[in-house]
Amino acid sequence: MKKRTLALLLTLLMIAPSVISCSESSENAAEETQVSAETPAAEETPAEEEPEADARLECAVPADLDFGGEAVGILTFRDDAVNTYISVTETTGELFNDAMFTANQTVMEELNCSFDFIDNGNIEPGNLQNAVAAGDEIYDIVYGTQWKVAPLVSQHIFANLNPSAGGYIDYEKPWWYSNYIDETEVDNTHTYFLAGDASPDIIRRSSMMILNTDLLTDIGGDVNEVYSTVLDGNWTYDEMSSLVSKLYIDTNGDGQRTEADTFGFASWTRSDVDHFMIDAGVRGCSRDADGVPYITFNNETTVKFVEKLVDFLWNNEGAYYVEQIPTLQMLANNQAMLLCEKFSRLDLIRDIDTNFTIIPVAKLDNTIESYSSLVHDDALILSIPIVSTNVANLTAVLEKLSYYYYYDVMPQYYEVILKTKYRRDSSDAASQMLDLIHSSMTTDFAYIYNYGMSNMMLSLRDLIGVSKSTDFASTFAKSEKAYNKVLSRLIEGMMSE
Repeated sequence: MKKRTLALLLTLLMIAPSVISCSESSENAAEETQVSAETPAAEETPAEEEPEADARLECAVPADLDFGGEAVGILTFRDDAVNTYISVTETTGELFNDAMFTANQTVMEELNCSFDFIDNGNIEPGNLQNAVAAGDEIYDIVYGTQWKVAPLVSQHIFANLNPSAGGYIDYEKPWWYSNYIDETEVDNTHTYFLAGDASPDIIRRSSMMILNTDLLTDIGGDVNEVYSTVLDGNWTYDEMSSLVSKLYIDTNGDGQRTEADTFGFASWTRSDVDHFMIDAGVRGCSRDADGVPYITFNNETTVKFVEKLVDFLWNNEGAYYVEQIPTLQMLANNQAMLLCEKFSRLDLIRDIDTNFTIIPVAKLDNTIESYSSLVHDDALILSIPIVSTNVANLTAVLEKLSYYYYYDVMPQYYEVILKTKYRRDSSDAASQMLDLIHSSMTTDFAYIYNYGMSNMMLSLRDLIGVSKSTDFASTFAKSEKAYNKVLSRLIEGMMSE
């Protein structure tokens, strides 16, 4: 399979940088009330200067394309505790919001159309299925939660957006996350889902680790040494485990390990296993010569990962994992040194006094070539229903949105919010951590379509987080035949049009 890469994105990073699952969404909402600080009505940090027009890459959409004033219906799967929406209707003085509003207005003006944002609510995608079955064109573009829409792909609900099918999407441009798109494909000619800067959720639902530098200093650690370890490619499970083992304090002196104590690492949800898994280097599928996926989940890397994570979570004195503990509050109280998180959760701790920095999730070991940052399965990905009468024009909307979000919206989030407002460490090394994570956003075919593959990838949540078992091989063997059967059906469905 031809693999497009993020090389162009990295080259252009200085111009402008560009998932919680179904079970985690409600948990996230619960903790949000504990730590979230009130957001000011206006941002004080000035917006970056707009790049010169001639510095911008060319957008593939013809300048004379005219929609004739028609409305474009954009369906959004909503979960206010998690997602970020482009359906802004007014300026508020907040940079990110206002940049999205302006970009939307620009696209509508240039294409002579209007956007009709339709809120699907935090419900199953029945409305979309019913509309397609009835041939109703009310939904032109879908911003769908990955774990909800991906399993529908074999029902022939979505149009093929592959370049071979026509349209205006230019997948080689840096506003598209091409390595993610590659993983959604079943071969080189069928592309049903897109990920790019038109969906800010992709980066906001990507994984990283929050390192409490106050506690790190308290145990004699040096953040610059941690940065060097990361940049040298040596931030591995062994390094992480060693660091975490140095901190456990029975803070209230009751002789019990509870959320009142102080830990080297704390986890509040078993979906952290997803990020540890993919970011460590584990993958569920490989590709044959034609790019078609086949299951290779049961391999030495996965077996070693399970052993390492079970040991880390359950045998490391400094690690503490209990469902729904308030980890962000523990961070604010200097009770947790290291957390596995997503960028969106930084919104909840922007005003805490604790000093912290951001580093990648650890690799399994040095046999893994590079770090990864998993896009969680609740991120909003893009698609076009198959009943839409003019798919090509709708791809123009997505291309324009991604183009303007790349240049005018995401720099506000990446450079101003992440690198300026949320950062406690202004060093070049701290900035390099963010760039490293940003350039390594990824996913896996089996993870994207997990709910259409009998939950193969998420089986590790229970194996590790509940059973505390390292017996992956025999557990997998019990379901291997079923996994291969559902994968075959999925592939057949995706390749038939």
